[in-house]
Amino acid sequence: MSEIANITLLQLSWDDILFQHVLPYLTLKDCFNLRSTCKLCRELVDSYFAIIKNINISMLKTFNGPAFNVFVQNCKSIRHINLAYCNWFEDKLLKRLFYNNTHLSYVNLSGCLGLTSACLQPLIVFCKDLKSLKLKNCHWVTVDCIEALTFHQNNLEEIDLTSCWDLGDESLIAFIKKLRVLCISNIYSVTDITMFAIAHYSQCLEYLNISGCWRIKDDGVRMVGEYCRNLHSLLVKDCHYITERSLGCLRNRIFIDKSDYSQYYRDLHHPVPIMGLNL
Repeated sequence: MSEIANITLLQLSWDDILFQHVLPYLTLKDCFNLRSTCKLCRELVDSYFAIIKNINISMLKTFNGPAFNVFVQNCKSIRHINLAYCNWFEDKLLKRLFYNNTHLSYVNLSGCLGLTSACLQPLIVFCKDLKSLKLKNCHWVTVDCIEALTFHQNNLEEIDLTSCWDLGDESLIAFIKKLRVLCISNIYSVTDITMFAIAHYSQCLEYLNISGCWRIKDDGVRMVGEYCRNLHSLLVKDCHYITERSLGCLRNRIFIDKSDYSQYYRDLHHPVPIMGLNL
């Protein structure tokens, strides 16, 4: 009994006990605090980082480059990474992480304004398992990025290009094949040409966000609704040329974020008669 009582945390099996049943319950902040206590704890946490599959620092306001460099040096097995709105990021750190974790399937860089398109090069070329890429408000995304994605990424199913203003019909047409989720809202140069391509190439599409794409009209929506039979969500808010002419026949099977005011206006022109009042 005395021998059992003298066993310390670090004497427990790292692989079978600590990595499986202890460290997963710690926050990243807890892990870094533990890492700073002694040399052996640092080795423990670094070894744990080498096997973790998920990293989410999008909500950690105090995280910084030196702390992230610990991930860069140790992480080798990441599948999902969420770095949304971490504006302190630089290309150099991110590229090294992508080189070391080639089995990434989910990457969220939304709102990372300090990056450039060069940071995506190793992700696009080497991470062939990538299925979901979120680049919302990444104004640095270029046409060349989309061309590289089209050439190298055959398994991509979901992409968010909201407010990637440099893009347009020509760059998107060849890229949208096989997608299930597509967000191209607030890309003002997108027209019905892209919608026709979606209808032709992305018939497995389930979710489409074209909010704020004010050049898209009823013809494009009608075509997508006819050919994309798996579509269950269509976001068209602030698309002023999209009306009930195309949306009306889709409302029974698709969620649409734009309200139907047609009945309201019909009621205004056909007021209900008031009966039985002694005026």
